[in-house]
Amino acid sequence: MPSVNGQLRTALCTIAFRERLLEYSLDIACESSLDGVEIWGREPHISEEYDANRVAAARKMVHDRGLEVAVFGSYLRPGAVETESMPLRDVLQIAAGLEAPIVRVWASNVGSDEADDEVWSNTIERCREASVAAERMGMSLAAEMHSNTLADTAESAKRLVEEVGRDNFGLNYQPLARLDDNALGRLEAVLPWVIHMHAQNYAALGNGAAKLERASLAEGVIDYAPLIERLRRHGYAGYVAVEFSPSNVADKRAAVLRDCMFLQNLKG
Repeated sequence: MPSVNGQLRTALCTIAFRERLLEYSLDIACESSLDGVEIWGREPHISEEYDANRVAAARKMVHDRGLEVAVFGSYLRPGAVETESMPLRDVLQIAAGLEAPIVRVWASNVGSDEADDEVWSNTIERCREASVAAERMGMSLAAEMHSNTLADTAESAKRLVEEVGRDNFGLNYQPLARLDDNALGRLEAVLPWVIHMHAQNYAALGNGAAKLERASLAEGVIDYAPLIERLRRHGYAGYVAVEFSPSNVADKRAAVLRDCMFLQNLKG
């Protein structure tokens, strides 16, 4: 749901503290003066099965802190191959009970370079069906741009949303854990369909190793200033959400608070 004043908003993904109860993440989002939260779709933050009382309690905790539920971070996997996905009915009931305008989903569990025509056609059909059901409840779906899905590149993500062909089916953009990721270029390619964004950053390990580890938003290889500026010039009025803590920090809470403040400062 676009903001009423047309401005970009900030959020915290509660998965950043998956080892803690939900209220811990909510308190950090509140302390950081963020606008909202993305509720992680697994225990101990929310049940994967719809429980009206549990959902109502979570919604009250969010609202009592002056926050909004920006997104329900579900594990619905339309078109998944040889694995189970969360039931669509439960996902939509949970999201509706949380008053979440957007549901994060995963476009199958097969990468675009490995997917055959059957995987593509089945995933597109399942995404379309889920979008129709979500629209009846006033919600949109955002396919996460993630490895091992059909939205793992800008080109495949664009193909996905165009072939699903529903106004309430968009993308959850996020930078990749790769030194050669052209984050701004990928954002530019899919910008018309981005309805949610995850903020994460990476740094190369020492001693010439190619492996990356999570870094603070301000210090990793991805420059967030031009990303936020491009969103602003586009008129993006959705959320940018801090997703994870940097790796191997002594004080995870303080590290996430710094990332939240970094985003707040960029938002202006």
